[in-house]
Amino acid sequence: MSYDTREQEVVLRVFHDMLAAVTRDGGRKRAAGTKPPWWQDGGHEAALYRHLERYEAGEKHDPDHEVHPLVATAWRALAIAYQETRGKVDPEHA
Repeated sequence: MSYDTREQEVVLRVFHDMLAAVTRDGGRKRAAGTKPPWWQDGGHEAALYRHLERYEAGEKHDPDHEVHPLVATAWRALAIAYQETRGKVDPEHA
């Protein structure tokens, strides 16, 4: 069954841009040596709940990376899914 891929392309482009802001902030922290690589980081679940709690408390943008806390929640959920499906393996060498 074929379908029109335009919606999928738009969703992926928009979500890519939203996730990029969160990734930039984490990348700066990892470059400074204050965080482990995202694929090894064991703190994703705690951070996911922290961002979700901030959202539930009414926060509309995270002061660390200037994005909506649900975007940070989504990023953490994807990182957890990566670790659970592929292991804590560097994706560049997997």
